[in-house]
Amino acid sequence: MLPRSCSDSIRRDVLPQRYWCTCTAAIAVAGGRPVKVLVTGGAGFIGSHVAEAYCARGHEVIVLDSFVTGRRENVPRGIRVVEMDIRSPSVREFLASERFDAINHHAALISVPDSFRRPVEYADVNVVGTVNLLQAAVESHVRTFIFISTCAVYAESRHLPYEETHPVGPGDPYGTSKLAAELYVQMYAKQYSSLRSVILRYGNVYGPRQQVYGEGNLIAVCIERLHEGQQPVIFGDGSHTRDYVYVGDVAELNCRVLEQPISGVFNVGTGQQRSVLDVYATVARTLDAPYAPVFGPPRREQAHVALSSQRLQQATGWMPKTTFDDGIQRTAAWYRTQLQKWDATPAEHSLDPATGADDSARVGNRPR
Repeated sequence: MLPRSCSDSIRRDVLPQRYWCTCTAAIAVAGGRPVKVLVTGGAGFIGSHVAEAYCARGHEVIVLDSFVTGRRENVPRGIRVVEMDIRSPSVREFLASERFDAINHHAALISVPDSFRRPVEYADVNVVGTVNLLQAAVESHVRTFIFISTCAVYAESRHLPYEETHPVGPGDPYGTSKLAAELYVQMYAKQYSSLRSVILRYGNVYGPRQQVYGEGNLIAVCIERLHEGQQPVIFGDGSHTRDYVYVGDVAELNCRVLEQPISGVFNVGTGQQRSVLDVYATVARTLDAPYAPVFGPPRREQAHVALSSQRLQQATGWMPKTTFDDGIQRTAAWYRTQLQKWDATPAEHSLDPATGADDSARVGNRPR
């Protein structure tokens, strides 16, 4: 008999996909019944933590991922995985057959520098893919749609922290695609009163499973480079700041949003800024590595970002619990284990001052 809990040991590397089990942990959900939820991008960094948290709280979880950047080993054992692109016409048939109560939509292309090179593809995946999913959701009577957005939708300002009413005005194709997708989510929720929509504008989320390629990956790149005895290149003087929030806290928030009857747009951050040099120094201290930053030419990016999560705290009671030092310790411990497994030739990395975005390609078995 096959195990049916995310805590059971299912060897997904040897079992065919048809035998993978949908996670149905027998934990009562506070305030309501367990729901059937689809997590798109659930094999990625943040999405996999959200899927894991949903599973632990007793929800029936299915992950949908195209595996362009997602990794099967990120998905907790026992959760069913469907390999599919969110732009595919098959999405509508799939949702109709599964009859989900809720969708948590993390799937997206997320690199700011890459979005300048591939703006059409970013619009296609992040906007058209989201619309395809929304249409499938309303046709299959999904009741809750949680859309993951970004602080990159905001216009730059010296008045911090940003509240949800702060003017939008993204300066890159990535942020623009996310803002356009937000508008579609709001339009669908307005046209279909049975659809509850929640938009979460993340700050820089960090923690275990983060790849060194993507949005806000400064911490991951610093850990990898310093662990290997090398120095990453920092674009600019290192004074740019961002709001860093630990992935475990973000996953817990997604549970509250799923289980509580709220709707609207919410920031997800700590309200505090940390500079690139501060982050770099903290990682170096944690790894007991030399602190010798190497600087490259600056890029045109927002200089400072911090997010007010007061609206979210009032609506759900959520507050980030993990201190930055503790989060770095946990993240570094995970990377120490993983770096021993990844047999690859290192690539030279350069860090964007604002997002930490990395321009290198995927090398060997190491995720980029």
